[in-house]
This record gives sequence, structure tokens and C-alpha cells, in this order.
Amino acid sequence: MKPEKLILCGWGPYKDQTVIDFDKLNNSGLFLVTGQTGAGKTTIFDAIAYALYGVLSGDVRDKGSVRSDFSGSDTKTYVELFMSHKNERYHISRNPEYMRPKKRKSGESAFTKEKENAVLTMPDGFIIAGNQEVTAKIEELLSMDSRQFRQISMIAQGEFSKILFASSAEKNAIFRELFGTGIYAQIQSQLKSRSGHLYQEYMVYKNKMEEDIHILDLQDEEWKALTMEGSMDPRAVTEYLKKTLKKQETELLNQKKKTGALECDLLDLQKEIENIRQINKRFQELEENKKKIEELNLKQSEMETLEKQIQIAKKAQVLSLEEKVLLEKEQVVTETIKRSEFLKKEIEELCKQKEKLEKILIIKDKALEAFAVSEQLQELENVFNLQEQKQKQLSVQLLKARTAYEEAQKEAEKNNRRYEEADASYKRAVIGIAAKLVKEGEPCPVCGSLSHPRVAQVEEEIPDEAQLEELKQKAQESKDKEGRLYEQALLFINEEKYLQENLQETKKQREETTKRLDSFAVEVLQYIQYHTKAQLEETTKKAVEVQSVHTEKLRNLEETNKQLAQKCVEVDESRLTFAEKLAQNGFEGKEQYKQAVQILDKLPEWEQQKRVYEDSCMTAKKMQEYLQKILEGCVNKDEMPYIAQLEEGQSKLKACRGDLEQLNIRISQITRCMDGLEKNYAKAEKIKEEYGIVKDLDDLANGNNAKRLVLEQYVLAGYFENILKAANLRLKNMTDGRYELLRAGQVSDGRKKDNLEVEVMDYYTGRKRSVKTLSGGETFKASLAMALGMSDCIQAESGGMEIETLFIDEGFGALDEESLEQACETLQSLAGKNHMVGVISHVMQLRERIEHQIVIEKRNNGSYVRIV
Repeated sequence: MKPEKLILCGWGPYKDQTVIDFDKLNNSGLFLVTGQTGAGKTTIFDAIAYALYGVLSGDVRDKGSVRSDFSGSDTKTYVELFMSHKNERYHISRNPEYMRPKKRKSGESAFTKEKENAVLTMPDGFIIAGNQEVTAKIEELLSMDSRQFRQISMIAQGEFSKILFASSAEKNAIFRELFGTGIYAQIQSQLKSRSGHLYQEYMVYKNKMEEDIHILDLQDEEWKALTMEGSMDPRAVTEYLKKTLKKQETELLNQKKKTGALECDLLDLQKEIENIRQINKRFQELEENKKKIEELNLKQSEMETLEKQIQIAKKAQVLSLEEKVLLEKEQVVTETIKRSEFLKKEIEELCKQKEKLEKILIIKDKALEAFAVSEQLQELENVFNLQEQKQKQLSVQLLKARTAYEEAQKEAEKNNRRYEEADASYKRAVIGIAAKLVKEGEPCPVCGSLSHPRVAQVEEEIPDEAQLEELKQKAQESKDKEGRLYEQALLFINEEKYLQENLQETKKQREETTKRLDSFAVEVLQYIQYHTKAQLEETTKKAVEVQSVHTEKLRNLEETNKQLAQKCVEVDESRLTFAEKLAQNGFEGKEQYKQAVQILDKLPEWEQQKRVYEDSCMTAKKMQEYLQKILEGCVNKDEMPYIAQLEEGQSKLKACRGDLEQLNIRISQITRCMDGLEKNYAKAEKIKEEYGIVKDLDDLANGNNAKRLVLEQYVLAGYFENILKAANLRLKNMTDGRYELLRAGQVSDGRKKDNLEVEVMDYYTGRKRSVKTLSGGETFKASLAMALGMSDCIQAESGGMEIETLFIDEGFGALDEESLEQACETLQSLAGKNHMVGVISHVMQLRERIEHQIVIEKRNNGSYVRIV
């Protein structure tokens, strides 16, 4: 990528549109960006980085703060970049997010937010819009992202010596980021984790086998010998358990047969005892049922009285439902009356609101017109205040400009007089010098006369040609300064005149608008004084709503009154029907009915008592018939002899079951232990085999080897060697072959697994020493060589991407004349017809050595660019 033209507007110190035409550098390759501190040199590189990727060239500056403080509110903030890449031309326009004046003045604020945006025009005219879309396309075209661009094409301030003096740990972090070697650290970590995991997994299965064996306690000498700690063989133990399991299973079969015979005998005896108990229980139930029948017969007269009360309560219950319907209808009538009264009150209130709102609607149109005039007057007031403020500021600037011009004029007159006096003295001195050559009796070198009656005298103090030239140049500079200050003062005078005319015009418009506003009626002015346009619109809307609600309420009142009349008729009919039904059910009056209603809550209880009595009678009768039938031919027996015989048999069965349970437990333990050993032994052997392979790789990758070198450091050392080789190609020229950067042959600390330390070989002394012993200028050369070498390596590592432009933002003040010349030659060797190298510096010597320059002039109203 080669920039052809850069346009900045409202950007940093550049208040207006500023054009930087790189083509004017005549394809020299190497150029200098120079100017005062804070003038905006680095801003140029920031703008290029932002145009390409939407980010700035450094990490400190924020793209949200790039808008120029010198720019007016109407000045746009953007950057445009015309560039060439692989013989194709591209145009990028991008702007950050900033606040700009609204196109339509509305709302509380006169400003709105201009959103960040980007537009890329391709060589064929196709346009790509949007920040993310343009950035993605640039990354595709240049084959690098913003981080790689800043690492390869832009060497920022403070980055030169970062790699040179960084510790091994810092180098690891930097190179890991640059060359993406983090994957090797991940491989190391995964191998270590996998090795530890496999070892733990193997020990888990081994411990499980030992645990299973220790849980199984077999009391014989062969078992103890096989399971002795330190000499246990899981395969031999398994074979022993298989033989033991067969013996236990045979013994278990015999014990099951013995237990089964006892269980059959006891089951027959239990059935006989249960039969005796059931017959004796039935004889007892028959006696109890006879007593219950006698008690029920005594309650028969009481139940007949209860039946009469139940019939009266049931009639009252039926009528209570009719009464409930009547009460509900009466309640509806009461609620309808209340609703009617409420609607009448609402209608009265709405009428009052209508009357009040109609008064405002009468002045609506005039009020809207008055609002518009008032807003216009306010805008004129704001404009007038701004113009007055600007006029005051301009007056102060004009006064300063006049004062500066007068001082410059005096200074120019003074310097001119000094030059004229010195020039006259010099001319007189020339005559005096010629007079010294005149000798009596010899021809005059001027006129040839042999007689010299009056020879000119030489003044004691005369200026030489250099002093005269210096005074002349100083007088000319003073005159040029006087001219510039005059033009500046004249510019302020013209601007003040133009501003005064605008101020008078605004004042005139303000007076006319004020008269127009005063022409409105008093009630209109009073309304807009205490209300807003939004409130007027809300009042209009509310008037329509009130009218609609009023109409709806009238309709609801009419409908409610109709319903009330109908409900009253229904209530009268229901009252007459209820009175007739009282008489039909045998109630002499409403009072007798009320007494019957009071006992309704007892009706369920009475009905329940009656049902219980009838059910009890029927159940007792059926039970007596059933028991007499099943006990026919049966007698009571004593069950105690049978129980004693059962207890003796249960004791024997319990002992047999205990022996059977112990055999089952032992067989289960042996089976579980044997299965666990076989399964865990197979898994442990498989894991053991894999662990051996992984552990060897873990030791090799994580530095547990003869060279104590971990895998990532091994890869990083290779990259570092390449960087040093590329750096030494330039350091050799810059130091006349004296210095060469080397990677330390041995690790400084044997406990550390890294070797990225740097030392320098001094061929004048033939010895290696620390880079920290280099002088300031030598450190700069080594740092520059390292930075350029790293840029070369990153470029080669990134797929052979084409780097046509390199920007260096760093001071060269620590270099002497010779070193500065060598550094310039190195940078010039990087540049050429197809490559550009830009250097940011305010070092004066670079202005003399680098022909083509972008000069940034810092002024009190912003910075300006010129190309020389």
C-alpha cells in the first residue's frame, strides 16, 4: 500500500480541509515529517491508520477525541485516503462519531450525533459502505489486520528499544503475540495436563484393585500369601477367587434345600392357626351384632319425629332459592339507580370542561401563528448573541494583530537602518583598502596618477561580508514578518467589517419580528406566555376527546334508565310469585317461613342422622344372617398349643436363613472383587501403556530434557535468530562493522527454561558484552536495526505480503553526525521508486539530510501543512 493523497478536515490540530499530496515528494522514497512539538506530525499517521482500519496508530489516543477544537460547529470531521496497491487505485473516506449542528432546529438541543461511517471506492468504481465492511475488505486487500499493519508498517514512539532491553519473559509475551506461538504453549500445557491426568487415572484403578482385595477378608494362608502388600499379582488373585467361588456355590445349593423344607412345614402350621383364629373371631362378632340390633330398635320413635322436621325444612329450602332470585333482582335495581346517578354527575363535569376548552379553541390558529413568530424571534436572539460574542473576540484579536504589526514595523525599520549604515561603512572601507595600496612615486591602482596629495583614511571598525550579509538577511526577515502581520491585521479588519454588517442585519430582523409578535391580541400573548405549542395541541386533542366522551355518557344514561324501568317491572312480578308459592307450600305467612329458614343449616345433619340409622339397621340385619350361616357346624378351639409348635419351627428357620445369608454375602463379595479386578486390571494396563508415551512427550516439551528447553522457547528462539540476522544486516552498515547482535549461548539462570537473552559482539575488542553497556547513540542504532529486522520477519511470516510504505515515529536526537548519516543511509536503502519511508522527527540535522519534507506549521488557530 502506497498513499498518494491524504485529506484531513476538522481533525486534531487541522481545523479546515488540509490536503497532503504524497505524489509531490517526487517518488524520492524517503521523506521527513517535521514541525514543532504538538503541531500534529503523528496525527498524519493516525489519520492513515484510521482511514484504513478505523483505529489510530498508537494505543494512547482515542478516536473519539480526534475532532479539532479549532473547527467551527458546521465543519465536518473526516479523513480521505487515495492510495495505490498492486498497481490499482483505491479511495477511502471515513469519519468518526462526533456532534454536529442539526439540519432542522428542533428539540432542546441544536446538535445531533453524526454516526461513524466509512466508504471504499474500488478500482472498477464499485462502492463498499459501512465501517466493518470496509475494514474487512482492507484486511483482505492488504493481507493484514490493524495490529499487523502497526507492527509492520508503523514503528511508533517508544517501540524502538522495547525488544532490545526486554526480559526473556517479556520477549516471550511479545513474540507470542507477533508470531502466534501460543499454540505451542497450549501443546505443552495439554501434554502436562494429559500426563498428570493419565497418572492419576492409573492410580485410581490400581487403588480400586487394592481396595477390593482388602475389603474381601478370606481366612486362609494361601489368600494371605497372594494378597501380601508389595507382591500382589491381580491375575493370580483372580484365579484363586474363581476356585473359591465354585466351592461356595455348592455349599449354597445344599443350604437352600434345607431351608426350603423348613419353610414348607411352617407354612402349613401357620395356615391351621389362622383358620382357628378366624372361626373364634366370627363367634365374637355374632354376639356383638345382636347387642347392636337391640340398641337400634330403641331409637325408632325418635327417627319418626326427625323425619317430620326434615320435610318442613326441605320446603323452606326450595322457597329460599326463589327468594334469592328476588333479592338479586332487587339488588340489580339498586345498582342501576346508583349507576344512573353517577352518569348524571359525570355529564355535568364534562359540560364544564367543554365550556372551558371551547374558549381556547377560539384562539387556536392565532396562538399557533404566535408560537411560530416567538420561535423565530428566539433564533434571531441566539444568532445576535453569538455574533456579538464573536465581534468581541475579533476586536481582541485585531488589537493584538495591530500591536504586533506596529512592533514588527519598528523592528523592520530598525534592522533596515542598521543594514544601510553597515553597507555604507563597508563601501567606505573598500575605498580605504584601495588607499592602502597607494605609494608615493608609484602609479595609483585606480587612476594611474603618480601624485597622491590626499589619500583616503580607513575606518577602524568595518563589517566584513558575512556580517553584512547577516544584517541584510535579518532586515529582509523583519520586512517579511511586517508584511505577514499586516496581511493578518487586514484580514481581521475585513472580517470585523463583514461581521458588523451581519450584526446590523440580524438586529433589524429581530426588531421587525418583535413588532410582529406584539401585534397579536392580548389573550393570545398571555396564552403563549404560560403555555407551549405542545400544550395547545394537547388541549385541541382533549377537546375532541371530551366531546366524544360526553356523547357516549349521554347514550349510556339513556340506556341505563331504560334498563331500570324494565328491572322494576320484573321485581314486582317476582314478589307476587313468591307470595303465591308460600301459600302453596303450607306456610301461613312470611314469618312462619323465616322460622323454617333458620333451621335450614341443620337439614344436612338431620338427613345424615336418618341415613346412618337406616344403614345401620340394614347392615346389622344382613351381618347376623351372614355370621349364622358361616358358623353352622363350627366350634371354638384353643390356639396356644399350635403357637408353641410354630415358635420352635421359626427358631430353626432363622438359624438356617442366617447361614444362607452369610453364604450369599461371601459369594457376592468374591464375585464383585473378581469382576472389579478383571475390569480395573484391563483398564489400568491400557492407561499405563498410554501414560508411558505421553509422559515422554511431556518431559521433552516442558523442558525436562538435557538442554532444559521447552517447546515454545525452542520455536521462539528460531524466530529470534531470524530477527537478529535481519537486524545485523543493517547494524553492520550503521556501525562500520563494529557491532553484531547475538543470542546468549547459555541461560543466565539454570533454573529457568528460556534462552532469549541478547548480547552484543564488539569486534574492536573481540569480546561479547551486554546491550545495556551501549551508549545512547549506539542503543538507538541497535534498536532501529532490531525494529526493522522484526518488521522484515513479521512480513515474511505473514505470507509474503507486500509492504510498500514504512512509517517511523521516533526521535534521532541521540545520534552524532556520523551516526545520523549512517541511519539516514540505512533508511534510504529501504526506500526506492516502489517503496516509501516516512520519518517523524524535529531534529534539525535531518532537515539537511532528507531532501523531501512535509513541514507542519503550528499556529494559534491550528496547524498548516506545506511540502518542500
